[in-house]
Amino acid sequence: MILKRAHRTSLALVGLVTAAALGLTGCSGPSGGSGAGNVDTIDSGLAGSIDTAIESALALSQSSEAVVGVWAAGDGGAYVQGYGSDTVDGSSRIRAAQASQPVMCALLLDLVDQGTLDLDREVSKDLTRQSGIEGITYRQLCDMRSGVADFKGPFGDVFANNPTRPWPEQELIAQGLAHSPLSWPGLDFHQSDTNTVLLERALKVKTGEEIPALLEEHVFAPAKMGSSYFPEDSALTVTGSTLAGLTYPMSGGKAVCDAGPVEAHEVSPTMLGGAGATVTTVGDLKNFYEQYLGGAFGGSAASVVTELQPTKNPARDEQGEPTEELDTAGRQWAFGMEKVGPLYGRSGAITGTLTAAYHDPESGYSVVVSLNNSAAGAEFVKNLAMQLTAIASAAGAAPEVGWSADEKAATLTERAVCQ
Repeated sequence: MILKRAHRTSLALVGLVTAAALGLTGCSGPSGGSGAGNVDTIDSGLAGSIDTAIESALALSQSSEAVVGVWAAGDGGAYVQGYGSDTVDGSSRIRAAQASQPVMCALLLDLVDQGTLDLDREVSKDLTRQSGIEGITYRQLCDMRSGVADFKGPFGDVFANNPTRPWPEQELIAQGLAHSPLSWPGLDFHQSDTNTVLLERALKVKTGEEIPALLEEHVFAPAKMGSSYFPEDSALTVTGSTLAGLTYPMSGGKAVCDAGPVEAHEVSPTMLGGAGATVTTVGDLKNFYEQYLGGAFGGSAASVVTELQPTKNPARDEQGEPTEELDTAGRQWAFGMEKVGPLYGRSGAITGTLTAAYHDPESGYSVVVSLNNSAAGAEFVKNLAMQLTAIASAAGAAPEVGWSADEKAATLTERAVCQ
């Protein structure tokens, strides 16, 4: 299916967002939405600041709808709201993309705990017909140390311009392996969605079960993710209330601004597969990260979830030993997710949706936010989540962070779409 031009023009979209900024009419009360899935138990000043940040992000990303959840540290309350439409509230389902990717690592850990496999088992023992994966272990797929390259680069324009195209997982895996191995497999960090697609395929083969059933039994039900599901390959739409997906046509990885935003309501989950096809809600994602970081998966192996490694690879000698000090001050990587300051989580993009989800296990603070235009990219929504955290931190509702709300606001402005 070729993308259909949105009924709203770019100018009309900006007008809609501006109207939302002025009053959030039709979908909000004094400081947020009034829908059945909305929650507002935080300080009204903090709620207003969150609203203002979301309104600005809507305009900068050329989005018309959003869902946000902020759960304050300790017993500070929660703010879960939908923006932009009477049909969107805090319980609306979202395509979570890579923000949900760690559910596959949680599934792996649960199967390890049950004795189905071992973290250091080589994946080639289960995918016996797959060439190019020799020596890669299950652990390395979540650690991002397999040396397998990411598949998305040459496919990005197609994902945006023809979002209903089916993608066989073998095609995604083959694209990643065609550019592999990257430096020092088993040692160096290389973030790659191909790892998680490989993990998805291996777990299906090893168990003889389909991923939707495996995730429901081993992850979604235990983590109290009652509104979440992993869609069948042919499911192009999301069940129930959801964001109305938008994007821009893409050329060379850049938005074609003259074309204006286009509707992307139908999206093939196979463009990410196990790397981010999960459909969920902001509340379910918050529940997942709480459980995952709380040691709910893996039994005695659960400690790997928070074992950190630098994402900046050091120079190495001929034996692979680092010849310089490891960078432990910057961004770190845990088991399937990153750590930024005190926050663990992920951000991601799938055509029509951007989502970021982060949690601090020490204070209990969580933030999850989703926008309905994917053109700005995953880093945009990640910076929005960090901005909301800085706002909450200044109000005493989140842990201290090493960045300010103004710094993140400036970054979001720099990443604005078609402005």
